[in-house]
Amino acid sequence: MRERLQTELYATLATLDQLKKMYDLGVVDVRSYQRESEALVMEVKANINELRRTGLDVTGFLDYERISERFPDAVRLLNMDRRPDGRSLHGMTTDEYYDFIGLAILDVATANASKGLMGLAELIVEVVKRLPEIKGVSYSDVIEAVNRVSDHGLIPGIRILKGGSKVVELRPLELREDQSEVVNLAASKGYVSVEEVMIKLRWSEDHARRVLTSLVEAGMAVADIRFSTGGRYYFPGLRARDNQDPHVGAGQ
Repeated sequence: MRERLQTELYATLATLDQLKKMYDLGVVDVRSYQRESEALVMEVKANINELRRTGLDVTGFLDYERISERFPDAVRLLNMDRRPDGRSLHGMTTDEYYDFIGLAILDVATANASKGLMGLAELIVEVVKRLPEIKGVSYSDVIEAVNRVSDHGLIPGIRILKGGSKVVELRPLELREDQSEVVNLAASKGYVSVEEVMIKLRWSEDHARRVLTSLVEAGMAVADIRFSTGGRYYFPGLRARDNQDPHVGAGQ
């Protein structure tokens, strides 16, 4: 029975941690997150109580399985973080820790500033790559650091697009309403075609092309007018580099 409870506790913590990450990235909506996270928290607490009744040293089990390192977001949600007050990991104060991550964020923002914006998930990946000396940096840590950098006016910060996708504005973007509509339309896959813009937004071909051209001129989109694609406009900031069309930007 004890082994079954341990397995269930581990699995529930892993699920809760992943749910929080998905919510932070805008994949899960607020209502679903609240409902599912509350159910998972109750399940975790029930498992812990059952394990304590069997005589198990729950704290020892959590330390042995490196739960704080593996599932930091779940640990924070459950208030199970036992780090000393006012201290963060790696011997830094909380402010020092987020400032350190913030420097990596500014490095990524500078390298990608020409895009105007960047998917939150991609920015997190790029930031973590720049911090090999810090193990276990969580999605929430990076998001908190982004918010702090934004509060200091160094980047505009996180924006939630109409479809729920989260992006980070790397430089001030004064998008017109029609430009924002195209960006929202491109958010899910990183590109749109002229025909798609015309159909989804009910625009004339002339208006669709003018708005798309303005986004190219702003550095946010790259035009690919090959016959085989039907005239696509790619938004490098809205998708991971690994998914980029190899033909786009080849001549740049």
